Amino acid sequence: MNQSVNQVKQVYFGVTALTWLSVAIPLPIFVLYMQARGIDLFQLGIIMGVYSIVIVLLELPTGGLADAIGRKGVALLAHSISLISGIVMLFSFSFAGFLLAMILNGIGRALASGTLDAWFVDSLQEAEPGIDLQPALAQAGTVTLLALGTGTLIGGLLPRFFSALPDEGTALLTPLSTTLILSLMLKILLIFAIIFAVKEKPLVAAGAGNWRSSFSQVPQIVRESLLISRSNRSILLLMAAALVGGFSLAGVETFWQPQFANLLPAGESNNSWIFGLIMAVSFLAGVLGNLFSIPISQRLGHRHAWVASLARGGQGLALILLATQGYIIPASFGFWLFYLNMGVLNSPHETLVNQEIPASRRSAMLSIQSLASYVGGFLGGILLGFIAQHNSINLAWFVAGTISMVSLLLYVGVARRRRRGVNINEQKIPVFDYGQEANAG
Repeated sequence: MNQSVNQVKQVYFGVTALTWLSVAIPLPIFVLYMQARGIDLFQLGIIMGVYSIVIVLLELPTGGLADAIGRKGVALLAHSISLISGIVMLFSFSFAGFLLAMILNGIGRALASGTLDAWFVDSLQEAEPGIDLQPALAQAGTVTLLALGTGTLIGGLLPRFFSALPDEGTALLTPLSTTLILSLMLKILLIFAIIFAVKEKPLVAAGAGNWRSSFSQVPQIVRESLLISRSNRSILLLMAAALVGGFSLAGVETFWQPQFANLLPAGESNNSWIFGLIMAVSFLAGVLGNLFSIPISQRLGHRHAWVASLARGGQGLALILLATQGYIIPASFGFWLFYLNMGVLNSPHETLVNQEIPASRRSAMLSIQSLASYVGGFLGGILLGFIAQHNSINLAWFVAGTISMVSLLLYVGVARRRRRGVNINEQKIPVFDYGQEANAG
């Protein structure tokens, strides 16, 4: 029995909330926790570098795996590995232990990428063919940001309620480790929610449940996904836009705290509540952006590429505004404006991507997009970091803002192609026939 649109939304929003709550709760104390257990900043850099490399290497193959054996099965595997990662981290008191935990976390994050997101889009289209995806994706983005904001708030406050526990680094159960324990409890609840609430039809009759056979299909799926990316100019433009998005986001997330610390009056830079307040409002700005994207898209006749181009231009302006500020209050408004426009941009962009890609390769294609974003973040970290180190953060933000402004032309290109009726036709793309392959074997 098919689920209704509302039922699909309820399941996905619930799973999404549990996912990002479990991720966000340890975030405010993540570095402090590892430092308390003997990890220095150099070791922390190695751990996070290895974590990023694992995600980049596995992002595309794991997306192909989800298309081969089913999104639900891979999602369960992903969150089970993330659960193991959290347990390893809870019991770790050494560099090797934390490194193992973050390698497992990277594997879990790569496996999770594009799995239930693809299930959500496919289930919506199955429940209501021709559905406008943008409002549902905007609502999903709102749930994600609310979960992140709520989890960050909980994670920042929770250790204060357990201050009587042993000092950090001296015992397993400490004030900071309570955030990990709560996160693990939510991950267990998440796994059960996926088992019982996510309903998925087998993607292919011949390969259903046959993991060994499905693994052998992954290289073919990856090749097909790359072929689709090369053969559809709209997808190329959207992937380039995702890369620029990762580039500019890296510039903001890397440099806002040191820059804002410099803008605060003398003696105020150690007041962490100021940074917490600024970050909390940025989550709220993202929520508002997601909500605003729905009426904006409706007002512009659901021309999502034009909505995305306006929002990307707004991000560029926000970065340039940030680059020109010498006081904390106007700089904060520039910071919030960036996240507001990012919220407006996300759902139109995701709608465009999902309209262009074939359902049978949705997980792999969404993984390609994630990979493009990671590459953009990597390039942004290197280039903007070099500029910030040898000149100033202001100049780095100005460069990122200029590139963001120019990149709105990528969405203009997509809009023009869609106006001419140029989009993906799944029948023109050579898609692997699982049933035929199985019969041939």
